[in-house]
Amino acid sequence: MLRVIKNSENVLTVTLTEKSNLPNPIYLFKFVNQTSNVAYWFISEDASLFKERYNKFTLIELNNISPIETLQGYITLGLQGFYDYEIYQTTLTSLDGLDSAVDAIPFIDKTVEVGIVDVVFAAEEYAKYEVQSDTNIVYQPE
Repeated sequence: MLRVIKNSENVLTVTLTEKSNLPNPIYLFKFVNQTSNVAYWFISEDASLFKERYNKFTLIELNNISPIETLQGYITLGLQGFYDYEIYQTTLTSLDGLDSAVDAIPFIDKTVEVGIVDVVFAAEEYAKYEVQSDTNIVYQPE
């Protein structure tokens, strides 16, 4: 499961190279809200130093972006909650001539990853547990 924090820069780490069959594919991301069923598309550059092990993408979720910014890893998501995601390998060699990430849909070659994204408004803190004493007290009646 991926986690995206609204109005911030997010790093998405996935493994796509193992299912890709093109030398340097451009990946197209699709997020679909599970409640509204609205689809959101974006493309982000793979910033991984070890693509054979993992792929790292930056997603910047902001309000009111322009369509051209969806080609640079920007997106405006709807409601907080769960989204289904699909990542596609495209046959694109460059982003020249595209006005938005939606324009890359006809170039989809195959699906390389599916999953769920949890979209939240703020980084929520996980429960913290205090370490208990290492001394065990045993009751022994006389």
